Amino acid sequence: MLCIILLVLAVLAIMLVIVKHDENSLLLFGLHGSLIAMFSGIIIYTAKIGGLSDAQEVFLFMSPVIKIWLQYLNITLDKLGYLIALGRYLFPTFLLFIAMNYSMIHFVRRYRRILNYLCVIPTALFLILYYPPVFYVVARNRFYFQNVLMESALIWIVLYISLSIFLLVYEYIGITMVYCSRQFRYIIISHISIALLFGLYCFQDPIQVYQLYNVYYDWPQYLSYANPSLTLFEWILLTVATIVFVTLGFWKLISYTQMNYQDGHEDISLQKKYDTASRGISVFVHSVKNQLLSARVVCKKINLLFEEDNPDLKSLKRYTDMMGQMNEDMLSRMEELYRSIKASYIKLTSITVDKIVDMAMKQFNQKYPETSVSVNIEVNATVLADVDQLSEAVCNLLLNAQDAIMAAGRESTGQVELIVHNERLYTVMEIKDNGTGIPKKLRKKIFEPFYTSKNTNYNWGMGLYYVEQIVKSHLGVLRLESIQNEGTSFFIMLPRYNKTTHM
Repeated sequence: MLCIILLVLAVLAIMLVIVKHDENSLLLFGLHGSLIAMFSGIIIYTAKIGGLSDAQEVFLFMSPVIKIWLQYLNITLDKLGYLIALGRYLFPTFLLFIAMNYSMIHFVRRYRRILNYLCVIPTALFLILYYPPVFYVVARNRFYFQNVLMESALIWIVLYISLSIFLLVYEYIGITMVYCSRQFRYIIISHISIALLFGLYCFQDPIQVYQLYNVYYDWPQYLSYANPSLTLFEWILLTVATIVFVTLGFWKLISYTQMNYQDGHEDISLQKKYDTASRGISVFVHSVKNQLLSARVVCKKINLLFEEDNPDLKSLKRYTDMMGQMNEDMLSRMEELYRSIKASYIKLTSITVDKIVDMAMKQFNQKYPETSVSVNIEVNATVLADVDQLSEAVCNLLLNAQDAIMAAGRESTGQVELIVHNERLYTVMEIKDNGTGIPKKLRKKIFEPFYTSKNTNYNWGMGLYYVEQIVKSHLGVLRLESIQNEGTSFFIMLPRYNKTTHM
């Protein structure tokens, strides 16, 4: 059964590297590889020495045929001992690297490269001391030194594993978004389950393999690889739980993307190609549609003014100015469509979030000039964005939020909120309302093109599809959380961007 676990770990690690090929996947590949190395050495070693319980033989070998084949492998105890040592000392290091890579603690993020180098020093020292030619020179028959070495190694392993789990749990506690929390929960469980599997044999020291026939080795204190005390049922339970949790963590890790950027210039830009035939035109059509619908509202207000005996000229001037601005905006969109079709890409440049929010609010106020939106910019982060498209996506979500409040009949008590904050690897723009909410059965359908639950004379059903396409073209993610009859929150999650360091 242990062979099955190791096979699953190997397959998942390789698949993750192929699919994502980023820093996290490489670290996970190293973590799984080190565990596989340690247990491979233990399996072969225990097959050679024998004296195992029936439960342990089933767990380690599954079949007597496999045990016999391993028993007669032409591999020396020195090589087996060092294979176990490699896994034993690399696993805590890779786990700590992964935990620091996930951590959003400012000190860890700022000095992560230095911390990585410092963490490698004791790992390298142990691997050198346990290298058979070195070990037999510096430690053979020096039993006091061996005890010190074993005690130091065990303390170091416990320290690294404990610190890793602390960083992962601390990061999980600090997550506020339900989506991120749910994704990260399974990733943590996956890493902890692997750490527990490692813990079954991490207290045993490879010195016992080097000195198999040395009577001095203190067997009771430093447990033998051949005498774990679990029953067959406990081994089976451990196998199933490990495979389930590791597989769940793998699938969550696939969708939990970390974006890395580095900037050596002030005017960095990122160009991302996209299908102009399907996406560029739909973006253009929807943006012009919003302008036309806003113009309809303004025209109605102007007509109402003319029906009065003494029209308010200041209001009339304000509305005509708005109409003029809308006209300029539509001409700008025409030019934007022409550029998009000609170039086949959008251009993402570094810009602060407050500028995107300002543009979105101006567009929102064209349709709802009397409606206030609660804006809370907790962190004025810099993101890579096409400011015109992203601000219009934000505006579309704000308009939807206000429409939901009006549909719920809560004009007097309703509140649309726009909140900007950092959430782990993302800069998040949250658009929140206390309107009608969205039924579960519609939460996927609303992102389909041309689907709408509103009056089709006023809405063409491209809104959320259009918003999602814009967010994807910004390398981001659009998420939804909603409670029916209580309200909805949309999250535009953009990769966090730093001009001078990797994030």
